Amino acid sequence: MKKVLASAFIFSFIFSSAQISEFQRADSRYERKKTALYNKYPKPNDLRTKKEWLLTEDKITAYKTALDKASLEDQKMITADPPTKTKVSKEAEYDKGKAAFQKLLYEAVDLDFLNFSSETYKATISFVVDSKGNALNPNVKGNNEDVNAFIEAAFYRIKDKGKWKPAEDKGKTVSSNVSVPLTMSFRK
Repeated sequence: MKKVLASAFIFSFIFSSAQISEFQRADSRYERKKTALYNKYPKPNDLRTKKEWLLTEDKITAYKTALDKASLEDQKMITADPPTKTKVSKEAEYDKGKAAFQKLLYEAVDLDFLNFSSETYKATISFVVDSKGNALNPNVKGNNEDVNAFIEAAFYRIKDKGKWKPAEDKGKTVSSNVSVPLTMSFRK
């Protein structure tokens, strides 16, 4: 069992790095195509606006594809170390505190290209923290599917910027579900 968990951890580390590069590739591709579009159509017009929206849809699709792949890999790790169904004696904690986690997540969310602005965007991010402290399989519930996807992508971007302390039950570390409420502002 230890070998399986160690292998899963190593694979998770490699895969999370690959996921970040998937997001970076999508960003880079979007920026290159947008620059070419702006060079071709230096002044705003209907055709440029339409083509820019198509580029935005391509970026959203690329992010969602990367998130689907990451979720499948996270599910394998969760199957090997499923979250406890019972109440734990000590909840999982982010080593720098919940507010620091929320701040890191907020800073990693990039929605500039969407032209999305909202006084406040309320959502909840849920994920599993396994018995080794790996944060896995984020799921954001909020009222905009695209914004939720970019919050989930931000989760993967900050995954290595702190460590989760796993939950404990009777002195033993256990895998558990974590939910964190989010209130974000996206102003232009």
